[in-house]
Amino acid sequence: MHLPFLHRLANALLEQHGNALERVAVVLPSRRAGIYLRRYLAQAAGRSIWSPEMLDMGAFLERLTGIRQGRTLELLFLLHEAHVVVEGERARPMAEFMQWAPVTLRDMSEVDAHLLDLADLYRDLRSFHEIEDWSMRLGEPSAGQVRLMQQWLSTGALHRTMNEVMGRNGVGTSGSIARHAAGSATAGTLQTPWEAIWFAGLNALDPATTAIVQRLQRDGKAFVAWDADPYYLEDHEQESGYFMRRSIAALGEGRIQPEELLRTLPRTVHSVSVPNPVAQARYAAQYLSELDADERRRTAVVLADEDLLMPFLEALPEDLGPMNITMGVPLSSLPVHGLTEAFLDLHLRVRTDGHDLHALERLFMHPFLHQGAVTGALIAHLRGTQRYRIDPGRIREALGAANVGAADDLMEAITPLDELTAAAIPKRFDALLSHARRIRTTDAFVQEQLYRMAKLQRRLHLALARAGAPDVDLHSYTALRARLVREERITFFGEPLSGLQVMGFLEARAIDHDRVLILGANEGTLPRSAAQQSWIPFAIRRAYKLPLGADTDAITAYHFHRLAQRTADLHLVHDAEGADAGGPSRYIAQWKRELIGRSATELKGSALTARAPVRKRPGIAVAKDAAVVERIDAMRARGISPSALGTWLTCPLDFHFKYVLRIEEAEEMDGKLGSDVLGEAVHAVLEEQYKPFIGQRIEEEALRAAAGGTHDAIRTHLAKSYPNTTLSHGHFKLRIEMAAKAVADHLLAEARRVAGNPTELLHLEQEVVAKTPAGTHFKGRCDRVEVRDGVVHILDLKTGGVQARDLVLGKVEREAIGPQQRYALQLMIYAWCFLQQNPSVERVRAGIIPLQRVSQSEGLLLELEGSTDITRNMTASIGALLDELIAELMDTATPFTHDPDSRYCGLCVP
Repeated sequence: MHLPFLHRLANALLEQHGNALERVAVVLPSRRAGIYLRRYLAQAAGRSIWSPEMLDMGAFLERLTGIRQGRTLELLFLLHEAHVVVEGERARPMAEFMQWAPVTLRDMSEVDAHLLDLADLYRDLRSFHEIEDWSMRLGEPSAGQVRLMQQWLSTGALHRTMNEVMGRNGVGTSGSIARHAAGSATAGTLQTPWEAIWFAGLNALDPATTAIVQRLQRDGKAFVAWDADPYYLEDHEQESGYFMRRSIAALGEGRIQPEELLRTLPRTVHSVSVPNPVAQARYAAQYLSELDADERRRTAVVLADEDLLMPFLEALPEDLGPMNITMGVPLSSLPVHGLTEAFLDLHLRVRTDGHDLHALERLFMHPFLHQGAVTGALIAHLRGTQRYRIDPGRIREALGAANVGAADDLMEAITPLDELTAAAIPKRFDALLSHARRIRTTDAFVQEQLYRMAKLQRRLHLALARAGAPDVDLHSYTALRARLVREERITFFGEPLSGLQVMGFLEARAIDHDRVLILGANEGTLPRSAAQQSWIPFAIRRAYKLPLGADTDAITAYHFHRLAQRTADLHLVHDAEGADAGGPSRYIAQWKRELIGRSATELKGSALTARAPVRKRPGIAVAKDAAVVERIDAMRARGISPSALGTWLTCPLDFHFKYVLRIEEAEEMDGKLGSDVLGEAVHAVLEEQYKPFIGQRIEEEALRAAAGGTHDAIRTHLAKSYPNTTLSHGHFKLRIEMAAKAVADHLLAEARRVAGNPTELLHLEQEVVAKTPAGTHFKGRCDRVEVRDGVVHILDLKTGGVQARDLVLGKVEREAIGPQQRYALQLMIYAWCFLQQNPSVERVRAGIIPLQRVSQSEGLLLELEGSTDITRNMTASIGALLDELIAELMDTATPFTHDPDSRYCGLCVP
């Protein structure tokens, strides 16, 4: 019988120490393993005994040194304090500091854990950049090179200062605590409260920890017990055994011999492929529901992808029986995080003229604040102002008109800050959470989330106060808070050793189960493909034996093989979308090659489609009441544009938001050159280049000359809105060059065309207006009107793509007009208006010039009833069709709804 590793460890402890375990400590990979070890000790002893002290490595080093390991946010504040000491007036503000501080902190901890000499390391870092980036013998370094050298010099000083600051505060990083303990071990001053210390089930020990264990071994206090399998331990090509072999070489064979299990123990490996991550959770839930209670007690679900925890819990049947979840749910994955993100976004978007309407709607419609019809009335009132920005007075008026509950708290929460700093945020946050608590008094899980968020906010605000930075700018505050939220979890409670066990991948270390389901067995998740974050170059890391990407893979490989050693039934569940569709984990392919057919392990593959209920989202329907009809009538009197009618064809609800309520789309500040801005620049440049030809023939040579200056012309136009430094780099530069190339190619193609087909330019940006028989005014603006082959051509320029098939209308009837024909409808209205305005013109042609394709520079012409000529005898049927469309638009029996096929709505949420 193959006993679990912790059971064998319990036997070894009793054999070595008898029942006198009260002066013994056991250092394990996780605290979770200690719970199992206590159970095995009780079973092996057969009676009540004193338990040894169970610790993980972090807690063990804290006990040795008396130094507390600081939380990330606390350490970042201390690092900023050290940064100010080192740099003085040159110290960077918190927002800029936070861009590089977390990686720097991680590097420092790693350097300390590897006992590296700081002077040597940072000197070599400076020398490395001198050699790699320039030669000091080729002249004086540039200002940028000098700054880079100073950066590495000051980083060394920052590291030393940080250790001093942490020492004064009695805290440290994991690495600095390990260095401190190793220093005591080397000096022979290391004191321990135990007579014996067992290091069991560990794998990758850093140099500092190794030095501590070696010293304790020399003092006769330390015992080691490795948890390994000869399959990967004896094969030096196996990455799984890399760190274990290194540790055994440094610390000895240990008290527990490796067991040959991966090759000899009969097991079945199920490689299960499902369509998506949610299907993974549903597969596991269905499988577990088919097990009896005893089988579930011997089963563990291990989440390599921890984001699957909530989908997995939601999929489980209610009558599954006892279950213990060792993981916590990250606060960042719960609705309360979305609430606070919406709240901060609201304050970040505020301007002197009020709050952004979209940001207000996002906050008010959050599930924690939504009050059903009351919130609906509030949103309607805000939209009824027909303003994109709403000032506090109008918001207060809307809250009262809609009779919103706990309105005082909500108004306090959204009152704009006097300055965009964190100084006034605590009061605003307290009011927000208080409002949510009063709205959701009966929902225990909501109350728990709000409580946890309130604790997190208090911790953040106290940390800011202690760091002397209560007035940090709001952007820095948001960055700090995001880091803190990632660390906060809501934990589940259950009997640790009862029923089904659900745990994270690392929590499964040293624990054995008969049956294991691993969810997230995708390449990129198992192992993770995230790039190593470090400021220390690869060559320096390798020279100083700091961890590399391959080392991380080796650690994950050990955990995977260790998890499978004593498992008889292993399910590796992966999906087609996980980790950016990286496919099944590499370990499946490795086992196929090395174990299947060469051991007692068999592999079964299956591809399943998990059933998932269809979730119906209620659509938004806006009735055409008297106020809506009145506004559309006003549009009819002013003049409806062809683009407005095209928007209605594409999505009626989008038309309602844009043209009835006149809500503008939110401007996205993403640091990129938007297509609308670039398109406006292109139109302006072409207008300038064609303007000299109005009323005369377009000249070939002038077009060729203009083609050479398109880049400068577009750049000059954009320079009115953007600085030259922005236009000269990256995304902006690339898009400008692409647009300039397209315009230049178009002008050259036009030059070739007018050389063989003389063209007279009549108008640029010509407004056309006409009225239907039922009295609806239409108006539009044509980019260009010219005469070719004796026929008037009405042309519209498009920087995007257009398909020729979308400009074909077989008949002038309602059935022929759909969302795909919006451009055809636009051109038809232009032609109809022009003919109405110019009674002497008998026929025209209308077309679009797509600037993206030089082969279509002549233009794609509208084809109406089989002809590209739109004649005067067609105007009556066109007018009748337009009246039919307007009547449908104003039909009060048909509400405005979202068209599910529309993917480009600017304002409605499909």
